[in-house]
Amino acid sequence: MYAAEVSSQLRSLNWLAQEIRRVPAGSREGALLQSQIDALRARLPVALLAHHDRLTQGGRASAAEVRGDRCGGCGARLPADRVASLGQAGNFSVCPRCGVFLWAAKTGARPRRQGTLPPAARSRHD
Repeated sequence: MYAAEVSSQLRSLNWLAQEIRRVPAGSREGALLQSQIDALRARLPVALLAHHDRLTQGGRASAAEVRGDRCGGCGARLPADRVASLGQAGNFSVCPRCGVFLWAAKTGARPRRQGTLPPAARSRHD
């Protein structure tokens, strides 16, 4: 599995977890969201999924975008070599301070508005 795919799936998993908390328990929409969560979880490597689960206990996200040279999760300044490696294809990392999975925005990419679907989830709903 490629790092970009793992990063995309983690972002989608975080988004779906937010969405499932907003719908009524036992609803049809909740069941659909849960099936999407289950499908994503089945595709992720066990070690990454275990780390994701530890991070998300208590409702926090397991993945954050790097903003400049800072972790989007905790704001910690990241080592320059770590930031540089995130810009290379196939690389993702973990924040040394808060432990979230990190990803770098593509050059020239516009920020996603809050509440919109991440790319991996959007294709299922368009």
